[in-house]
Amino acid sequence: MLLGNLDVGGAERTALELAKALRAGGAEIQAAALLGGGPLGQAFRDANVPLYEGLLRFRFDVAAAMRVAKLLRRERIDTILLVDIYRNAMFCGLWGAAWSGRAVRRILWCSAVPTGQAGDFTPRLRRALRRGRLDEIVCVSDWQRRLLETYDLPAGKMRTIHNGVDADRFVAAPAALPASMHDAPVLLHVANVMPDKDFETLLIAAKLLLQREMKFHLLLAGRGTDLPAMQAEIDRLGLGDCVHALGLRGDVPQLLAAAKALVLSTRSEVFNIAVLEAFAAGRAVIVSDVPGFAEMFENECEGLKVAPGDPAALADAIERLLGDDDLRARLAGAAHHRSQAFSRERMCEQFADLLG
Repeated sequence: MLLGNLDVGGAERTALELAKALRAGGAEIQAAALLGGGPLGQAFRDANVPLYEGLLRFRFDVAAAMRVAKLLRRERIDTILLVDIYRNAMFCGLWGAAWSGRAVRRILWCSAVPTGQAGDFTPRLRRALRRGRLDEIVCVSDWQRRLLETYDLPAGKMRTIHNGVDADRFVAAPAALPASMHDAPVLLHVANVMPDKDFETLLIAAKLLLQREMKFHLLLAGRGTDLPAMQAEIDRLGLGDCVHALGLRGDVPQLLAAAKALVLSTRSEVFNIAVLEAFAAGRAVIVSDVPGFAEMFENECEGLKVAPGDPAALADAIERLLGDDDLRARLAGAAHHRSQAFSRERMCEQFADLLG
């Protein structure tokens, strides 16, 4: 399993869960990261998954592909699973497999779309498939797979395996929040600061709620949320008493247990892990109505969907959900039931079938 880095993102966390489950099922699995030092490194080691870090010494390090080739030869690897499509991991993984001298099966686990922050990566995929350097692409949603087909990627080389979460991990006691947060309901937003995440709309919606004299606390959990620029924007909008930037957190199950609902403001999604985690925790969700959520859940069934980039619509949905206990309970119950369709076990069974 070759990752670009060991930062905490949806693809990386899911890769860790897959590695643990496949290893428990008898597979011999090893992981490697082009960049080392991320917070997930220790998690891989704690799961007893052999991990090789820092294969990329500088940005355009062609020798990293040779290091991948050496690793594949030494460990007698049969299959390399490339986690996502970012340029360095694709280059090093595919050329490393070609230079290894082994008949290595090459599978791309793709959690991006060419219309998102990754840019249009499809020309690289078409070349790799045409030249026999890539054998198969695993998509994380049917919508993503259909979209990639419109970019002339062959349907016969792609299959869908939905992301899954370990539901047992989300049976958790609520996080201990400061006493100052006990006076109002808590909402949780889980997302790293990235171009596809729409923090601007989220904060303006929070400002609108404040102007309506609503009481709430909004927790921002994710890498980059605690940077000075985010705090400056929170202060500029006068949200310092109700919006709390937590930064990267390892206690998302506990934060979900303390929250009334998950809110996710975004411009683009493929198959969001934070929403699946909220489902597993039995929490209703409010999300931007982008295509990536279409097969995850229906509006008004397991959660609420609002027009993307519309702060007023987002504020209205939050006000409605917090003000209606029956609605929130109904959505939460349906969300928990829906989580069974996206279990870690089902995802791993499908990967086991793929790997043979």
